[in-house]
Amino acid sequence: MRRQSPESVGKILDNLKRTTKLGKQLEQAQIWERWPEIAGERCCTHGQPQRIKDGTLHIAADSAVWMHRFAYIKWDIIKRVNRMAGQELISDIFLELASDESPQPPQDSA
Repeated sequence: MRRQSPESVGKILDNLKRTTKLGKQLEQAQIWERWPEIAGERCCTHGQPQRIKDGTLHIAADSAVWMHRFAYIKWDIIKRVNRMAGQELISDIFLELASDESPQPPQDSA
């Protein structure tokens, strides 16, 4: 019987990230962390990712005008997300109008 050499913790974690549901959720969490980079500086303040369901990223925009703008750049957002992840995390975007009850990102009080 031949012994295998030990694998590094980083290699094990990378494998788990690629092959488990938790790994996919960690990849999806990067969308929220890197939203300004993904959506662009102007758009990121007018629409927020809400959830991912069945490969569709749901974005709540703060007005119909911004919903239209997000629809215009939809394919760019999909490409950026999937390029960031190195795999297809999302295949579509669903836009919705943000309600007054939508959670807002914390504001710095200056």
